[in-house]
Amino acid sequence: MRHKLNKAIPFKIQKSQDHAILVQVDKEAYFYDKLHYHPEIQITAIVRGEGIFYAGNSMTTFSEMEVFIIGADIPHLLKNHRAYYDEKSPGVEGISLFFDKFSFGKKFFDLKELAEIKTLLLTSNRVIKITGASKEAIYQKIIATTSKNSDDLIIAFLQILSLIKKAEKEYLNNEQYQLTLDEADGSRLNEVLNYTFKHFKENITIEQVIHIAHLSRSQFSKFFKLHTRKTYIQFLNELRIENACVLLTNTAYTIEQICYETGFKNVSNFVRQFKKIKNTTPSDFRKTMSI
Repeated sequence: MRHKLNKAIPFKIQKSQDHAILVQVDKEAYFYDKLHYHPEIQITAIVRGEGIFYAGNSMTTFSEMEVFIIGADIPHLLKNHRAYYDEKSPGVEGISLFFDKFSFGKKFFDLKELAEIKTLLLTSNRVIKITGASKEAIYQKIIATTSKNSDDLIIAFLQILSLIKKAEKEYLNNEQYQLTLDEADGSRLNEVLNYTFKHFKENITIEQVIHIAHLSRSQFSKFFKLHTRKTYIQFLNELRIENACVLLTNTAYTIEQICYETGFKNVSNFVRQFKKIKNTTPSDFRKTMSI
């Protein structure tokens, strides 16, 4: 099921007030790729599909069996790789659980026994990617929720939260993200992000981007920094490096080929930016991923 929206944000989850948790299964050619947010906390398992996950003010690659926790009111999107937009798309599938801090009553997560889970939910605004040995167990528990009745779903949901609490985690945002977007700013940012996702391999200029945003250069600089906590060039470089990581992991391309394939003009700058963002070189990253 995919929600149909004319505007990018906000995003309304069709969750009945009579149910604490919504389980949503998305099966499409590609994931919903417009920037959006909602007041519910979201736990998502990627069953099929690859691409770039953008949330808050950070991004990472996603692929099968990834699990993410997205806090309330965090702007986010899943942008699949180009092959998913072709007629012969391999297709995607994701399972998401939506709930809020009052799903079980206003005081439920204030119980002493749930103190660590409450802390987990509070830190979900940093956006969490599950890593380590527990990831597969959490992933399988989320998959299993699609066949649960109401009573069993609540038990399974609490078990998932308990596993997440103990699991190794990667926080995508360095600090708690605070929403500053209104609908107009969200639509403008959405246009800029989607243009960048589509054309990152090309020689994008600031003039092109400010034309899309309908802002002056100085206005755009302030606007983009306010909503992403980084400059546009920083964002573009991060996007290119995340795509480079995919090529380093999944292809036999040389470092030089990957440099030009991801939009960099020379290898020395590519290596410098890669090391700045990933704290390692492209060659060492490839070696680590092949172990």
